[in-house]
Amino acid sequence: MTHTAFEQTLTEAVKLARLAPSSHNCQPWAIHFDPVIHCGYLAIDNRRKLTGLPSLEREMLLSCGIFFYILEALIRSRGYELHWRWCDEQEQQKLAGNDRALIRFMPGPEQDHQSDAFASLSEQLEQRHTVRSPYLRTALSEQQRDELQALLKPYPVSLGIFYQQTHGQALAGLTQTYAGQDFANKAAWRETYSYIRFDERRQYEDGFYLHNLFGPVSAGFKHFFKMAFHPSLNSLTNLLRLPDKMAKGLAELVACGPHYLSLNVSKDGDEAMFRAGIGLGALWLRLQQWGWAMHPISVLVQHDNARQALAECLSQAELPVFFARFGEPEIAGSPAPRRHWQSILLSDTQSFAEPKPTQRE
Repeated sequence: MTHTAFEQTLTEAVKLARLAPSSHNCQPWAIHFDPVIHCGYLAIDNRRKLTGLPSLEREMLLSCGIFFYILEALIRSRGYELHWRWCDEQEQQKLAGNDRALIRFMPGPEQDHQSDAFASLSEQLEQRHTVRSPYLRTALSEQQRDELQALLKPYPVSLGIFYQQTHGQALAGLTQTYAGQDFANKAAWRETYSYIRFDERRQYEDGFYLHNLFGPVSAGFKHFFKMAFHPSLNSLTNLLRLPDKMAKGLAELVACGPHYLSLNVSKDGDEAMFRAGIGLGALWLRLQQWGWAMHPISVLVQHDNARQALAECLSQAELPVFFARFGEPEIAGSPAPRRHWQSILLSDTQSFAEPKPTQRE
């Protein structure tokens, strides 16, 4: 799919946007593009989305929003504005492979390229990794805090920023209390376990290696983890209190902060959640520009009781949809597997009706 200048741009952008973060690194996005009418859909790839918990539907929408923020920024730097709108119910049911259409987009006329912006964004994406190891105690300045707040003003979200000195111990306590729920829920843990890649010599398209979670690990640790946490041994794992030990390790990281952020969505509905993801993409890349990283603590927003306790801890009236610790990492993160761009960008001429009027959102 490289017959026109825009198709070349779209291909180039997808190759980089696929580096966007997503839950379990499942990368639940697909682009259906019709080269005849020059129109496309961003969709949730139903073969790749997480389903172990109902709350993961929120995370799939957030993940696709992050992906689209990056895709649109790359395409804009190549001289095209994307005109897009949220899909109606009919469009959500019509794509090949039963993918769920989220937005429909069309490119505007080609304009001047911003080569420096494209090169800078490409470098940021290639260096961005989710870092789950300790962070330095570099202070967040008032200017940086205001910068993050300003980034999210165009989106239906409110950003809360918190500090280790005031919230670290309480948040660590919540993590210790609730992190074991991932293991206790058999469907959720079976799905999580299916994304762990134990053979680092093999190439995968999704998931994560143990070193993405724990840093460098020995062959013995890999073998132990693979056997001890296998879903078929769930009862034995709980009897040996291994989930409690894992929760304790995560809680210790949370206690160290040094900073935390939460996102709350001010509107109901899937479109608002997707737009919140766009804002999250902007925030994540701004941290990367500073040389900082983010570690989502998803267990605190995936279960209703934990989510309610988190809102109370942060003195928030609304329940958070995203929560993470962030800061300047002590060591750089490591790459996780990625899908091939050709499995994301699909030439699809059968699922498209005549384009409706679009507006810049």
